Amino acid sequence: MCWDYALLWCDPSITSRLESAGVSGPLFISLGQPDQLKKFLDLNPELNGAAALVDTTEDFAAYKAAGFNYMLGEKALDTPPDFKPPTTMGPRKWFSYMANVVSLAPAPKGGMKFGEVPEGVKVLGGTYALDGADITFSHMDEVPGATPEIEEVLASVGA
Repeated sequence: MCWDYALLWCDPSITSRLESAGVSGPLFISLGQPDQLKKFLDLNPELNGAAALVDTTEDFAAYKAAGFNYMLGEKALDTPPDFKPPTTMGPRKWFSYMANVVSLAPAPKGGMKFGEVPEGVKVLGGTYALDGADITFSHMDEVPGATPEIEEVLASVGA
């Protein structure tokens, strides 16, 4: 789940390792509108100061240009994905998530139609680690929550 994954990356034990290794990041990229990103960041003060961008295009062009091309349900899975249940979200954070998930979902222009799942909700992300122009780590999520082990990503950049 993206909330939990973002919170894990902004844990002081992780950010201090990134800083010690001279790594600039993390950089979060999401779908939606700037006001949705602002609300997400307001709801998660633990992310204060984190670099974040939002792809506002209807066809997710910036997300796709970054290599995030999977849509939920498009890829046949040969084995169960390495799904990680959330670990940083207590009852208060879960309530915040449940109370705001619909308003934070990327909706098509003209709004959502009853019974339809907007395309933006099905767009899956991933994780990259970069060293200059070189990609040292690449992972595309197969389902929400199937994120890489943070230790593996950190090792790829010497953190």
